[in-house]
Amino acid sequence: MKDTRSNRSIFIALGIVVLFGSFSLGAQSSAKHHWNSPSEVVKKVRKTFSDLKSYKADFVIQTESNKKVVTKKGVCYYKKGGKIKYEFSDPSGDEIVSDGKTLWIFIKRLNAAGKQDLTLNKSNKSGPIFSPMTEEGLSRIFRKYHYKFESIEQPQVSPKDNRQYFVLALEQREKIGGYETMTLYVDAQTSFIKKAVASDGRGKTTTVEFFGLDANADIEDGVFNFRPDGNSKIVNNPLVSEE
Repeated sequence: MKDTRSNRSIFIALGIVVLFGSFSLGAQSSAKHHWNSPSEVVKKVRKTFSDLKSYKADFVIQTESNKKVVTKKGVCYYKKGGKIKYEFSDPSGDEIVSDGKTLWIFIKRLNAAGKQDLTLNKSNKSGPIFSPMTEEGLSRIFRKYHYKFESIEQPQVSPKDNRQYFVLALEQREKIGGYETMTLYVDAQTSFIKKAVASDGRGKTTTVEFFGLDANADIEDGVFNFRPDGNSKIVNNPLVSEE
């Protein structure tokens, strides 16, 4: 029982990546913007996401808790229809893969795979659970969180890359656990959310940053198939129960 609970905790931690995957989307554009409200920024992000058919990008995830920092990185792929894949180079061999119906979270060092049915909780009008990588899921995020500009001065110039970003501060409308606050950094020129920082009520902070976006990349459907080998331990629905 103890081992099963430990595995579930690891699957939940990796499942957070799926949440942030929804924020990594935005089509390249050189158009000039005249946004003057956070709602206009959100509207633009949702519009570019709905128009995007696919993408490929590098990612870095950094989690800080109890003064301990853990960094993970790799390449992510997305294709319209809820298809998503996070291929980790560090830790090598880990994967998060979804064909839009089933989400797999594979942890190589445990040789264990979490198999999450994305069609549970069909009464949820926002769409299948754990699918914020879809247009419906992104819409759900902005319904579940209050959002505003982090400060009056928008956009802000980042000293790291000298680009301008709209910085959105999000807070849960209802404290239901998970990440209570988020900060999103939206590229003012591309509408791409370059970075997302989220914190829970226990002092844990997770940062996800994306690099080298290849919008509308040519990606075969087979990339989003996952088949565990016969020796892998399967944990069904580790992220949520049907209750």
